[in-house]
Amino acid sequence: MLSFLNYPNTMYLAVIEALKFNAFPNPKVGAVLVDKDNQIKTMGHHRGKGTNHAEIEIIKNTRIDADDTLFVTLEPCFHTDTSPSCADELLKTNLKNIVVGDVDTDTRTNGKSISKLKNAGLNVSIINNVNNFINPNYNNKNLNNGSITYIGKIAKSNNNKITNDDITDEKYITNNSSLKLTHLLRATVDAILIGKNTLINDNPLLNVRHESLPKIEIEKYVLWGSDDRKIYDVIDRHFDKTFITTFDSTKPNIMNINDLTFQNLEEYLISQKISSLLVEGGNFVHKFFIESSSYDYFYKFTSDDDIKNGLLLDPIINDYLTDKLSLNKEISLKDNSLHIYN
Repeated sequence: MLSFLNYPNTMYLAVIEALKFNAFPNPKVGAVLVDKDNQIKTMGHHRGKGTNHAEIEIIKNTRIDADDTLFVTLEPCFHTDTSPSCADELLKTNLKNIVVGDVDTDTRTNGKSISKLKNAGLNVSIINNVNNFINPNYNNKNLNNGSITYIGKIAKSNNNKITNDDITDEKYITNNSSLKLTHLLRATVDAILIGKNTLINDNPLLNVRHESLPKIEIEKYVLWGSDDRKIYDVIDRHFDKTFITTFDSTKPNIMNINDLTFQNLEEYLISQKISSLLVEGGNFVHKFFIESSSYDYFYKFTSDDDIKNGLLLDPIINDYLTDKLSLNKEISLKDNSLHIYN
């Protein structure tokens, strides 16, 4: 059991499998088949429109026995278009046990496959919020509202410090379990954004560092704002990041959005085909998004340790989480805790 997601270990492996390939415009989906002794028989993931769905990969790659269990991160599709109905194909096998992560909100499926499988005598279990984690914008897309899904993330000490200004070899406030989940979270989004102070103080890579996901690439943005000559001290070292500013420059990775408003930023991100954005950073950048009540999800990591000298978390952020969002889940990560809001 990998407790940091509160999923059974096999579903966690299906999550990793799903994240191995960006199936856009289709959702990322992973599947794992285990035998009666919970030993893995095969794994599969979807590789995009017109290719086998994860369940079909399982069917093609191994024999399914009646005492096997299939873990799949999203309800099998009900309809047939460029691919066959996964529900129908599964019913042609000996499968009797299936664990599903989230009902598919696509109106062509939306619970129909689960009902069909149950009516055929299969044991169907559901683990909520698996697909919502893997494909954070999926439900917005199915609503056809074209909006970006915004996810906030912050780490703090037990005494509410978000930086550690003491001389120490330890760069991070939180532990390795929290860091591992952070990198998994990065793998679910199109892009990540930080503020200029985080860039200057922490010099972050902003990449996905997870042993099972070595090739995940996401867009990287720095919300810089008004003219500041400090940008030219750092920009050449961060050529892989786009600096969002309110001034023109000959540097190719500086983007002038003219006025630092949420609307202007969102219009720019939509023009770049960003559908999900992870916001990491400190008080300034989170307050920018909070002013527009933008967050769909927020991950607050807290260490049990106190920090003597450092920047305090602005109480506006805690007030926003308490008053505007709902606490969905609390997870223990050894000597850290994670609160997930939506």
